[in-house]
Amino acid sequence: MLLIEYKDITGDDYRSLIELAFKKCDKFAFVKRRDMMADEKLAMKYHNETVKDIENSLIEMKEQKKWEVTEIVDGTAYVFYYELNEQTKLFLQEKSDSLFGWLTPYLPEDLTFYNGEELWLASCSHESFFIISEEFKDYEYLIKALKNV
Repeated sequence: MLLIEYKDITGDDYRSLIELAFKKCDKFAFVKRRDMMADEKLAMKYHNETVKDIENSLIEMKEQKKWEVTEIVDGTAYVFYYELNEQTKLFLQEKSDSLFGWLTPYLPEDLTFYNGEELWLASCSHESFFIISEEFKDYEYLIKALKNV
């Protein structure tokens, strides 16, 4: 995997990234950290409202201490796994204008894409980094590839 730090993907490039993920992946995930919820019941109510348009695409929700880009020492997080389809693609393109825009409290965090069980991209918004498939040599190569999506 290629590590890219402190370089967000925004605007049209972000929308193209979601299009490319749609072509290469079949599911995605994001996270709601329980240790960052002042009121879990209220936070989850807000989350459920946020994702109500894609609730039929939910594959599963797991309570986890660790996922692709983060490990929590104390506590757990809810990791939501969704089918990547036309409806969820549009949701991802409309809810944020950048990869690092997936940030609590307004949106779930750590947007991640998979092709089967193989990781294609995983982001850590609050730490400003992401990892992506080695099919891209560097950040500039990725951005050029997004211009052709």
